[in-house]
Amino acid sequence: MNLFRGAAPMVLVCNLACNNAEVEPPPPLLEARTGAALTFGTPKEDCAECHPQHVAEWSISPHAYAARDPVFHAMVRMGQDQTKGKLGQFCIQCHSPPALALGTAPVYADGTGKFRQDTDQIPPLEREGVSCDVCHSITEVIQPVNARAVLTPNGVRRATIQDPVENSKHPSAYSPLHKESLLCGMCHAVTNPKQAKIEETFTEWQASSFAQPGGRTCQDCHMRAYEGQAAKDGPTRMVHRHTFVGVDISLLPPDEFPGYDELRALTEELLRESAEVTVTPQPEQKRIQIRIKNLTGHALPSGATAERQMWVELIVTTSSGAVVFESGTLDPLGDLRDPNPSHSTMPGTDPQLIYYGQQLLDDPKVDDPNATLPVKNVSMPWQANAARNFMIPVDGEDQRHFDLSALPAGTYNVSFRLLFRSFPQYFLRILEDVAALDPAVKTRVPNMVMVEENLSYQAP
Repeated sequence: MNLFRGAAPMVLVCNLACNNAEVEPPPPLLEARTGAALTFGTPKEDCAECHPQHVAEWSISPHAYAARDPVFHAMVRMGQDQTKGKLGQFCIQCHSPPALALGTAPVYADGTGKFRQDTDQIPPLEREGVSCDVCHSITEVIQPVNARAVLTPNGVRRATIQDPVENSKHPSAYSPLHKESLLCGMCHAVTNPKQAKIEETFTEWQASSFAQPGGRTCQDCHMRAYEGQAAKDGPTRMVHRHTFVGVDISLLPPDEFPGYDELRALTEELLRESAEVTVTPQPEQKRIQIRIKNLTGHALPSGATAERQMWVELIVTTSSGAVVFESGTLDPLGDLRDPNPSHSTMPGTDPQLIYYGQQLLDDPKVDDPNATLPVKNVSMPWQANAARNFMIPVDGEDQRHFDLSALPAGTYNVSFRLLFRSFPQYFLRILEDVAALDPAVKTRVPNMVMVEENLSYQAP
């Protein structure tokens, strides 16, 4: 359940194990302890006057977008109805901690018998998602999974500056926790109510060389340092970007969320830094060898991985431009031509597809790890009993090859691309059919180019 710990000052434990739709929501954070009102502020109204640069950066970020995302709203609609409300606060706890804390996103059964959680109708403050006061009020991470952290929104802003300048707006405090990846791990590791691990980014980082002494934190890559001012009248010092660039971008109409093109450019730039690729023609073996090295501090791809797709596109043409081999190209609806008939209109027509991501499974769990289980795929994270990963491990690489033995002798042109997208088209069509997702959303999902190379191949 979501609990309040009543020591002074009051703190909120965001514990994402609330699966009982009948539980009473917590009381609003409006009472005062030790003279400080326990409330959350609005970034543009309460923070931008003194921190204009950081608020401008945050305003285009995935954190600001978290509670506005139309895919998130559709998944909540579908999930609450399918689980009869037992999903509880599972989604909102990370996407809008203020909505959880203030009790403004309850789960209820409407007059039709459907269970609902109106995440798309929460008040403006809660629509700010992961706002300034969420991160800067964290005082403890109980466990880096499912938002198990202590928030103390008592007016004190906590950060990594050891000598904050006193000001009349709020007290400031140095927090070593805010330097650590553990801070990010509270929401970037998720286990669903059936105990399937549906996001493992933090645990992937923990197992990496990045986590060793002298390594790199989440903040090093996703909040890059630069020389500037933390506050407009403060001293020049090393501060951090608050764009929180990852792989998620706005899928709203361009005029409904700021930084539409800017964040897409930053995201593609980050993706281009994520892998090192070697493409080697091997005519004697009648194949092209592909080596992909993971340069990130987690698996590649990572995040809510069942919704991510990374794949290799290889197109071989003759000198006249005729296509004689292709893999990683899409079907008429824009999906990969993998073997699953629920994914593609052309299932199984790309037998050499090189794809990286995650399968969610409805298979029963057994104690014997060597047991052979029937594979039944599911699409949504709350449906899974288990997950099967097909990713490049942290500090690892993957080597594959394309068999070109069917090509007659001659010289060919080869186009190689490593591609990524945040959502497959079939996934969004499910949400259109079941959860009223706007069909225009899928037109805004770009296929981002991580690596591209053109070369020639001499078939013997």
